[in-house]
Amino acid sequence: MALVVFLLAQISLQTLVDLFTHVNILGVALGAGVYMLTNVIRAWRVVQICDRPLADTWPLLTPTLASSFGNNVLPARAGEPIFVWAAHERLGLSWGASSAVMIIMRVFDTMMVAVIFVFAAVVTGAAASSLILWVISVALGGAVIVTALLPWFGGYLVNLFVAAVRLTRRAKLVAFLEHEGARAADAFKQLRAPRIYAGVVLSSLAIWLMIFGWIFMLMRSIGIEVRLDQSILGSTFGILSKAVPFSSIGGWGAHEVGWTAGFMLIGFPSSLAISSGFAVNTLIILTSAVCGLPAWLSLSSDQAKGKRARDGDSR
Repeated sequence: MALVVFLLAQISLQTLVDLFTHVNILGVALGAGVYMLTNVIRAWRVVQICDRPLADTWPLLTPTLASSFGNNVLPARAGEPIFVWAAHERLGLSWGASSAVMIIMRVFDTMMVAVIFVFAAVVTGAAASSLILWVISVALGGAVIVTALLPWFGGYLVNLFVAAVRLTRRAKLVAFLEHEGARAADAFKQLRAPRIYAGVVLSSLAIWLMIFGWIFMLMRSIGIEVRLDQSILGSTFGILSKAVPFSSIGGWGAHEVGWTAGFMLIGFPSSLAISSGFAVNTLIILTSAVCGLPAWLSLSSDQAKGKRARDGDSR
């Protein structure tokens, strides 16, 4: 909350009001359509990861929408636990396998954000004209290479990391990292099959191309003159900041700090960078709520019924 107050103090609230006053409703509605299609592809990606029949895509759409709602609207990425539960209940996956699917999706999401950012920075020449963008592009490019090889070298990387942490002599932390790292490495081994790996990569790429397109549509809908490459480069920092599980509603604060830094880095005035961050995040939250709240309530009701049934059986 302190971050939100600090950022709002840097701009005129009238600037923010003007952005919402002139919002293009048709553009926001088209963006909502893109958002829904993105979630269909997310559900299909889970089918790819689990190597399940294509028909399982539709039963997974409700958990996917609920998860997206929880991550975009509620604190601390609350959509991830509900997705793990839904994958367990609706696909019959073990709790460990459900958690592994979530880990794979998060890793590939981050990898594709990095791929698209690096591509935009290099192709447009932004990386060549800015030392900071060049350094970030090189760092993200290296992270992409490491991530892409996780199905084959994940176990070695985990062992190296655990060995480094052992130097801290924190036994509980080492034990935790050994257990969780081994589970994550095992999860990635299933992606060694070329068909599954290709499906996950292509679906993840499609998801993030559409999300960046959605963000661009939202920016244009509130009257901000921005090119697609600028939208990608600036919004990436907000996306990565919001991926951190802060306890704020809708990621407010963390998202705006990253967004503001990103757009100021490509030359936007600070007032426009801050106000556009709040405006776009608000539209994302509203879209996620309209599309995902019914799915969230449905799964929450199913959870409650399941808990009551188990409690009744134990008596």
